[in-house]
Amino acid sequence: MKLRGRDIRPQVLTDPHATRPVLIRLCGLWLALTPGEARTLADELHDAAETTEVPR
Repeated sequence: MKLRGRDIRPQVLTDPHATRPVLIRLCGLWLALTPGEARTLADELHDAAETTEVPR
């Protein structure tokens, strides 16, 4: 996946009263996650970044 743009700034917010309290906004799309889902997503993104070779 490749996202480009000057004003694409992801946001991470919390809503402590929600069933899925971790809110991630990326390019106008909101993801509502449980803390466990958010941690799993962060771990998978981190692992992918470590194992992916950057093209030159």
